[in-house]
Amino acid sequence: MRRGWRILIGVIGGLALAGFAAWHWESQLIGMAAHSYLGWIAAREDANGDLTKRRAAVAGMQRMLLLSPIDDAYVPELFDLMTAVSTRVSSGAIDYAWAAYVYTSYERDMMRDRPGGAPRRSMPEVEAAVHDYVEFYRLQKRPDVDGVQLRDLAGDSEGKSFTLEEIEQADREGRDLTRDE
Repeated sequence: MRRGWRILIGVIGGLALAGFAAWHWESQLIGMAAHSYLGWIAAREDANGDLTKRRAAVAGMQRMLLLSPIDDAYVPELFDLMTAVSTRVSSGAIDYAWAAYVYTSYERDMMRDRPGGAPRRSMPEVEAAVHDYVEFYRLQKRPDVDGVQLRDLAGDSEGKSFTLEEIEQADREGRDLTRDE
């Protein structure tokens, strides 16, 4: 019976230690999972000669950044760029504004230097280009930024967003939305 209790205590201690490690390195784990998942999508679609999921992801990024839709020839490399930046963004090493700048600069340079997207850069070359941006602009993790956490992915963030209708209604009523709870 004593041996069973020791094993139980060891298992509970191991689980507690694993839980603490997962909590402490949460944003890094999310970044590694995102990088792996996006890499898996790219490898699967490259093998099939398909662009469906990568095209949708790049189109979403283009919309978010208010850029015009991009030709399919550029989609695989821009998706690789999104994959390369994902771990740095999730950990907070690159914030969203700088990630947007890196993406738009990379796209602009790619369209200027390689019209038609050929030759396509390999994933190590794309990662090297991201590293060059980080080094050139001296991008560093800010100490006050935790990175992406599970609550951010679940939509349970502390910040609140408002629709245009809510903002206009609050303006008509003279309410300050930053003070409303």
